[in-house]
Amino acid sequence: MSYETGVRWKWIPFVVLAFVLLSWLVFEALDLIDFEGVVTWVRGIDPVWAAVAIFGLLVVDVLLPVPSTPLIVLAGTALGLPLGLALAIIGSLGSSAAGYALGRFARPWLVRRVVTIDELTEMRRWGRQFGPWFFGVARGIPMMAETVSVSAGVSRVPFRTFLLYTLVGTVPICAAYVLAGSRAETVEEVVMISAAGFLVTVGLFYLLRRLVKAAP
Repeated sequence: MSYETGVRWKWIPFVVLAFVLLSWLVFEALDLIDFEGVVTWVRGIDPVWAAVAIFGLLVVDVLLPVPSTPLIVLAGTALGLPLGLALAIIGSLGSSAAGYALGRFARPWLVRRVVTIDELTEMRRWGRQFGPWFFGVARGIPMMAETVSVSAGVSRVPFRTFLLYTLVGTVPICAAYVLAGSRAETVEEVVMISAAGFLVTVGLFYLLRRLVKAAP
């Protein structure tokens, strides 16, 4: 199987985050939006439609640059803790399973749209450093989750092993975001929770990446 460098989406979440934060500051300064009213509206959406929309966006995250962190926070805001947590976990695992299936069964031209040979090589280094726990660690890092899922499929890692360790990493991350989202009362709080979670996980990614590169 040959790989070529495809379209790189990894910087798009940063652009989306910057746009959201800038828009929030502008709207807040000009008092254009009732932020408390927006949260009330979100909580008033039919739970079925909210669940369908959030689940669908979480699953297609493997192919499209959908920011999963705000979606998981919104799952808590719109659906509350028990249902929001269940939806976030199932949606995240669905995204991981879809990525695994893509890496294992899709044609090379489609796989290389998601992961390059350089990324595959780096993923193998991470795997040697952390073993199967790598799948759990990666689930909480937005820039890595999709790449790792596809790479696991390409490498033909046993699906049960992949899904088990992914679940171990998914549950605490989703629980933290959904709990925070369920307690958010304004859009400011939703945005700040999403931004803080995103920045923390990105910082963790770069820290772990330095450790992996320094390893023999």
